[in-house]
Amino acid sequence: IGSDDLKKALKGVGLAEGKVFARAILDKVEQELRRQYYSRGKYGLKITSTVEDQPRNRVAVNIKISEGRVATIKQINIVGNSTSTDDELLKAFELSTGNLISFYTKDNQYSKQKLSADLERLRSYYLDRGYINFQIESTQVSITPDKKEIYITINVKEGEVYKVSGVKLTGKLIVPPKDLTPLVLIGHEDTFSRQLDTETSKAISDRLG
Repeated sequence: IGSDDLKKALKGVGLAEGKVFARAILDKVEQELRRQYYSRGKYGLKITSTVEDQPRNRVAVNIKISEGRVATIKQINIVGNSTSTDDELLKAFELSTGNLISFYTKDNQYSKQKLSADLERLRSYYLDRGYINFQIESTQVSITPDKKEIYITINVKEGEVYKVSGVKLTGKLIVPPKDLTPLVLIGHEDTFSRQLDTETSKAISDRLG
């Protein structure tokens, strides 16, 4: 997080030159900084704030930040999957335990945002294969005492596979049904797929457009 961006954020919460100083605001800033850095995998973060008295009833606020290194992912476990192996599911993930090019891709560096995106990819994987009631029941992220390695555990509930019982075109059909039917990519007895369902809706919208 650059100094300029940080100062803008501090100003937004009332910690800036010319403002009335309040220790509670500084404490709140420290908490938010930790949250931001932790979400980027910077668990070795150290923040030291000092307040120095100055003439004319003023204070100087110094915030010293040592970012530390990003914690790397040691292991990703998926619990509750029976139809697909961990390796199959993790292929779609951006996060990984690392490989020869991880120094460039940084895919083994933990980030809360990346994990959220990977959980959505996992949800899509199952919804595209008919598991309509698939759920991610919990996610645990644990860190080693030296704050250098991360262990991720994802607990899932797959549910049953659903097939399509039938497909009908209803409503005010502006164009003949025979023009829309070929655009329907999922049919009777097909395994439900959210991807095909979405592509069908888009194709019909484009045709009507």
